[in-house]
Amino acid sequence: MAHLFKVDRVRLLCSCGVLKPITAIYFCRHCLKLRCGNCVSHEVDTLFCPNCLENMPSTEARLKKNRCANCFDCPSCCHTLSTRATSIQAPSPEDSNKTVARKVYYLACTSCRWTSRDVGLKDQTVATGGWSEQDNEHYKYLQSLLEHYRSVAQQEKLDRERKRFSHRKSAYLSLTDKYSLPSLLGRKSLTPLSPYAPKGDSSQSLDMTASEATAEVEGLPDEIFTEEVVLSSVTDMEQRMASPEWQPEKTSDLYPLHKHILVKRSLRCRHCEHNLSKPEYNPSSIKFKIQLGAFYHVPEVRMIRQVELKSEVETCVQVSLCNPTPHDMTLAFLPFVPEAYTAMQQKVEEPTDGGSLNTSSMVRVVDIPPEKTDLTPSADVALPQGQVILAARDDTAEYDDQDSISSYKDDPLVVAWRRANKVGINLLVTPKANVSRAKVGFVLRYDYTNTVATASESRTVTLNIPVMVDVGTVSE
Repeated sequence: MAHLFKVDRVRLLCSCGVLKPITAIYFCRHCLKLRCGNCVSHEVDTLFCPNCLENMPSTEARLKKNRCANCFDCPSCCHTLSTRATSIQAPSPEDSNKTVARKVYYLACTSCRWTSRDVGLKDQTVATGGWSEQDNEHYKYLQSLLEHYRSVAQQEKLDRERKRFSHRKSAYLSLTDKYSLPSLLGRKSLTPLSPYAPKGDSSQSLDMTASEATAEVEGLPDEIFTEEVVLSSVTDMEQRMASPEWQPEKTSDLYPLHKHILVKRSLRCRHCEHNLSKPEYNPSSIKFKIQLGAFYHVPEVRMIRQVELKSEVETCVQVSLCNPTPHDMTLAFLPFVPEAYTAMQQKVEEPTDGGSLNTSSMVRVVDIPPEKTDLTPSADVALPQGQVILAARDDTAEYDDQDSISSYKDDPLVVAWRRANKVGINLLVTPKANVSRAKVGFVLRYDYTNTVATASESRTVTLNIPVMVDVGTVSE
């Protein structure tokens, strides 16, 4: 029965033309549309370390390469390293002939038993900080590359600004007045690539030479053919890629890795620019200030039991509908027309001007083209006629095991059972010939009570949600 509750069995069609399960889709209460991860803008709220839960500003995180300075990961198994304390005998500062016990600290992994002593790191006298860093021999070269490409980006930015205002001819405002020479020279990121930079400035000159391809490669060492390979002393690909600056070949060269910083992000609708999901500022809190998941606003459709399907044979399939809102819902089933939604996909996939500008945060959001989704049903379905009423959600009714079907006038051929805010619906499915899996589609029309509508607007609106259900495998 566990396979019946897989979220991929029932998927909703997003407004961008992508099929997503109800747990991976959002509902905007302002524009009354379904939104998935491709049609929302992602904004970073806070940066924090998942181990020490310390908040970090974006500028500081950028300087530290999005890593925590005090927390480390094991270079062998990527587990979080813990600080261990031990005591050693050290000469007394008062009398060198005597020894006293002194507490020192080292890093240890509780998973694979790797310690910082394995690589030769000295024990520290304090519990936090002070660990020696591994030097990168290519650091200066990488910094020169960053400076070079930063200057190239600055030059391209100045060229775009110059072209933007070049068509505006005015006797009182020129490009030089708008971007004066002293202000341009005062920019810290200005480089000799710009025509406004002073010539002969050796402090900002970058001696960059283009790399040339060569057919000659370094030969392998002689000991690789003579010495026996010990697999326990050789690092695997995952361990090497965890340290891209050094890529150690032997386990004796593994150094502790600074822990990656995580982000708490908020999701914003691209059309109305309202928040769909916004977490709390505290990193240890799992609550949300705003959480407009479709699970809380759209009726949930589930498969009840698995039935045996045969090709071109009508079979009764039972699905359940659940009302997550505290208001009554009136449902109706409409036929699914694939051609209408295929045209919607083609309209979404049309090329744009490179992205949309989010005016609230002034961040350019690049449109992600949706993946190709097959919207053609492989089975015919006889949808129930008429309307079905779903009761409002009541937490106290979860403990009531008695059916409430007596208080509703339901057709027994359509409604199989009713309990609290859930109802079972019978669907007649006929798989097509020469198909391995039966997929049916229908449009779920329901009355949604909008809780953010103003007094002049209607609180109750009628929405149509396309649904695709994977009924199961078809036997001959």
